[in-house]
Amino acid sequence: MTDLPEKRSLTEPLDIQRKIEDTLAGRRPIESRKYPHFMPDYEIPFLHIGTQKQLFLDNFIIDHLEDVERVIPEPYRPAEPILEVGDLPWEIYYNPFPSGAIQDPEDGKFKMWYIQSLSGDPFNTGQVLCYAESTDCINWEKPLSDKCLPYENYTETNIVEQDTAGVTVVLNHDQSDPDKKFLMLYTRHALARERGEPVTSTVKASADGLRWTTVSDYSTYRHHHEPRIIWDESIEKWVAYSQYSHHQNFLYRKRQIGRQESEDFINWSPKEVVISVDWEPDLPPNLEFHEMSVRKVGGQYIGIPGEFMAEPIWCSRDGGNWRDLAFVRLGLYTSRDGRRWVRVGGPGAWVDNRAPGSIDYGYVCYTSTGQLVHDGKLHIPYLAIPDKQEWYSYPPPALMVPEAAFEAGKADWENLVSVLGGYPRRRRSVGALILREDGWAELKPTYENGKVYAKQFVFEGDCLKINADCYGGYIRVEILDPDFKPYPGFSAEDCVPVCSDDPNQIWHTVRWNADADLRQLWNKPCRLCFHLHQASLYAFQFEDGQ
Repeated sequence: MTDLPEKRSLTEPLDIQRKIEDTLAGRRPIESRKYPHFMPDYEIPFLHIGTQKQLFLDNFIIDHLEDVERVIPEPYRPAEPILEVGDLPWEIYYNPFPSGAIQDPEDGKFKMWYIQSLSGDPFNTGQVLCYAESTDCINWEKPLSDKCLPYENYTETNIVEQDTAGVTVVLNHDQSDPDKKFLMLYTRHALARERGEPVTSTVKASADGLRWTTVSDYSTYRHHHEPRIIWDESIEKWVAYSQYSHHQNFLYRKRQIGRQESEDFINWSPKEVVISVDWEPDLPPNLEFHEMSVRKVGGQYIGIPGEFMAEPIWCSRDGGNWRDLAFVRLGLYTSRDGRRWVRVGGPGAWVDNRAPGSIDYGYVCYTSTGQLVHDGKLHIPYLAIPDKQEWYSYPPPALMVPEAAFEAGKADWENLVSVLGGYPRRRRSVGALILREDGWAELKPTYENGKVYAKQFVFEGDCLKINADCYGGYIRVEILDPDFKPYPGFSAEDCVPVCSDDPNQIWHTVRWNADADLRQLWNKPCRLCFHLHQASLYAFQFEDGQ
């Protein structure tokens, strides 16, 4: 038995950043042997993956593909919504923005919070936050409770907060205070008007997700357009992603994705642009980024931005202009630090708008942060809108130019409404993106058989598991040394073929003959080689305890 494995630092990016800052400030000597590289302070100079799950959306862990292709699966979307509104007295205007979707670690229930307008203003005044729950991520109920806020003569509702806009609800990473189990960040337009400010941000906390108490009613920097927030343990900060608005900065003229950081969920850094179509020559210039939800799996950040496909009609106001008529689809991006993002799957949509009359013909956007995992599938709620964003059916906020193009579009719109007898014929609702658990990217043979070579790394744990589709085929795994020779007992021939007679099985444990013990490979540079035989690979992970 070898020594215990060197532990991977959960804050490796933060450690390196501090190391750089200390070196530049003269508090730490320059390591001449490694200059100009700043490396983690590990005794073993190899990539440390510890027990982190490894996906294949990028090439971070992949060294070589032999007769194997990477496929980016498109999520399945049920034709009907998973949550509809309009059946309760306070559901007057149908605009259910999903603002948070969490599996409660205590009761196991899936919980969703969504914005509902009482005034007809879809973004600002007269909005309330409502609550729903589910046991399977598909069938959602709106339980009524006297713990919630009353509405007119109704004492039992599912309204949990009022005067809400741009809401994000998260599970607090710090569970030491039960009264702050859930956190909420949102904009209160009525309060802002009382103060004479354009906007303000409020933070509240809750033990049950229904009754909320104020933690702070003022934030240093404003938030805008549905911030989506995650706790990033690698830098020990909250990170928010939201639209970097064209309304405030005509330097870019387009909607971008902005990023902010906070240590306490109250005081936030200024917003910086991290995704812009200005930097993407493979994308059409009329594509703008509407908003983006993020989840982190292992060391990989996965972003789902709403892509605003702007039409050539502009709003003209205050010496600037912007495009505000569009269909909205979804893209897919990935990152290793949360700042530098790479588009996945080419310039086309990851999830496109469906046919006219569908729940999301106009908008597929406002995805919830994170992912809900149930029965081998991950679920991501999103706002489904059956018509595009347009200014034909009500007065636009500014002069629309070129005027002739706008009037022509308005005439076409009015003709459509006349023929259909009204438009749209469906309400806005909440839909679901459904993927295989961790099925963001699939590695599959181009023709029956292929090999996947991982990069060299050191690991922790004594059990290797793979997320694979082995129904009708099998996978063998070998562990190679730096000379590409199998470690004794860990060759492909020694590997018990990984296969299954259950097409729904997701995770499989890899074993070798004579029960070869992975612990003997701790602190040694290892390289996995996956031999795929009519089978697909989605992820792998070392774990503790066979």
